[in-house]
Amino acid sequence: MGQYVQTALKHFLAVFILAASPLVALAEETLVFGTYAFEKPTTTVQKMRPILNVLENRLQELLGRPIKIRLQITQNYYGAIQDLAQGRVDFGRYGQAAYVLAKDENPDLEILAVEGNQKKKSFQSVIIVHDDSQMFSLDDLVGKSFAFGSKYSTTGRYFPQSFLASHGVTARNLSRYSYLERHDRVGWAVSDRSYDAGAVSKWIYEDLRRRGAKIRPIASFASVTKPWIARSGLSVEMKTAIREALISLRGVKVLDLIKKDCFIPGDDSDYDNVRLAIENNKLFFAK
Repeated sequence: MGQYVQTALKHFLAVFILAASPLVALAEETLVFGTYAFEKPTTTVQKMRPILNVLENRLQELLGRPIKIRLQITQNYYGAIQDLAQGRVDFGRYGQAAYVLAKDENPDLEILAVEGNQKKKSFQSVIIVHDDSQMFSLDDLVGKSFAFGSKYSTTGRYFPQSFLASHGVTARNLSRYSYLERHDRVGWAVSDRSYDAGAVSKWIYEDLRRRGAKIRPIASFASVTKPWIARSGLSVEMKTAIREALISLRGVKVLDLIKKDCFIPGDDSDYDNVRLAIENNKLFFAK
């Protein structure tokens, strides 16, 4: 009889533990989070992984089941656009132009939230030159060389080319220009005098200055912040949970890693100025 009671007690305890710990009894659900290397891939991991860890915990609390987020980094903007448009990632952080171009390919993509600074959806980017340069205004760029980021980048290409063209600086009157893919490469290329000038986001400029880059700004322009986007077909339950989790991260310290302090509800119309910059990009190349 004693052995029977002991066996029964073990079964009871096993059932009790599983009932008291619902996350243990459920299979882990994995979400693929996509982004691309805005900087070196290792730096991108260092900045994004802590944020995703916090997001995992928030999602588990909201959904009541274990959630794992796998980080997938593409090497270039075009690959990221295809990942997003073709549903190879569940959700992700992408550039503004990347979102617009992917949305053209797949209209069912949905904005979950946009990054914010003090509840604002905008930030500054800068035109930079070498510390010792004799260039002090946009007019001084005529006849000089210029470094852009990716051909698909908002602040690395479309916005600065629109900004330059509006001030009379175009592909026709630059001595040469190139696309270096990443903002940090642009900053270092100007610092080592490979190019006379370039365009980078302000926080990249500040980071490069701290790391010893010999660069300074001569002009600035406003940009809309990055969206976090859900693939088409992601469940309403999951989209709602991710959206709620992101909005709940207001003031969380890990957001300092991407120079933001909150997430804000976003809408496709927030990126109409990006569409306009892409549409009018031909003005930079006018003969």
